[in-house]
Amino acid sequence: MPSTGLTGSLKTMSLPDLLQWAGGGRKTGILSLKSSSLHQKIYFQEGAIIGSSSNDIREYLGQFMLSEGIITEQQLKEAFDLQARTKVMLGRILVKKGLVSEAKVSEILRVKAEETIYSLFLWSEAEFEFHENELPPGDQVLISIRVEDVLMEGLRRYDTSKKIRQALPHNGVLLRRTTKPLPPDIVAKIFPKRMYDLVDGRRTLADVILEAHASEYNVCQVLYVMVQKGYVEVARGEAPAATRPPADSPQALMEAAKELIKSGDSEGALVILEKARRSAGKNPEMNALIQVAEEHFIDKAYRHYLPPKKIPVLKKPIESLTNQDLSPEEGFLVSRVNGSWDLRSIISISPLREVDALRAFKKLRERGIIDLVEGQAKTA
Repeated sequence: MPSTGLTGSLKTMSLPDLLQWAGGGRKTGILSLKSSSLHQKIYFQEGAIIGSSSNDIREYLGQFMLSEGIITEQQLKEAFDLQARTKVMLGRILVKKGLVSEAKVSEILRVKAEETIYSLFLWSEAEFEFHENELPPGDQVLISIRVEDVLMEGLRRYDTSKKIRQALPHNGVLLRRTTKPLPPDIVAKIFPKRMYDLVDGRRTLADVILEAHASEYNVCQVLYVMVQKGYVEVARGEAPAATRPPADSPQALMEAAKELIKSGDSEGALVILEKARRSAGKNPEMNALIQVAEEHFIDKAYRHYLPPKKIPVLKKPIESLTNQDLSPEEGFLVSRVNGSWDLRSIISISPLREVDALRAFKKLRERGIIDLVEGQAKTA
């Protein structure tokens, strides 16, 4: 019978220690880890890792296939449209449409499960619970990895990430290609070639990560190697201006945020809570309040000023937006405004969380960059 066993935080028990505890003790159950809005799970059976899951959008099947160049955003959008009507799982829809084989879907799901586990080695803070004897959902794709193999690769990535940050200190760095040509072995690889093509002297590292539909680590690792080998260089490396921590205490800010939520200003509450979280450290009450504010904002946005079936259109030529100081998120969304896709469709194929995409769209509309019009989005 399932029961909650070990609980704690990564500050008191590191992920390697957790994995060794579960592997050495031949544990069966689910290791659940939460950090802010992210929630990841690792499934164990008699000490072996048999699967994982994540609510990080970048680790969803559709985003993973986009990052690997297996499908296009248009094909993913059409698959989501069909899924909304039929409730069939995305992988099966893509197979039925002839876009990918069943064997390839299974392979990708296994790689995706492994990537979810490795990404946890880059988490600095998280709360965890181990649920003894609890089994994964019936539709979970099962893998089989030894804990010692995961530890070896995970720790390698952790060490590599520190080296990456020496060359690419933050995601605001601007990258450009050098005159040194790519060798044929890199040109022949889909993902590295895509990353190289995205480096155009205008995109920051954050822009490239969004366009890639891939994890921050995988994008940075490829570009780090290209910087080391002289194919790419940092054109601008100034760190973004530091924001001053809020003067009020976290508790006072939470009370102010609660009042804003009650008055209907959920976005104002989010602004306060996000600033407060930087100085509050571990605070489950604040995380819960952020979730409430996000849910209120999403509901209000769809009902009042961002109807999901309306189609965004640009009010200015896209060429004129280069001096508009768009954020990476705003730039990504603007580049998908084609006069055909509705808001829901653009959000569904983006690597952004729903609340973040809606907040970016709201700013774009308030700044007069986009408008929303009635219309029937085109389908396949």
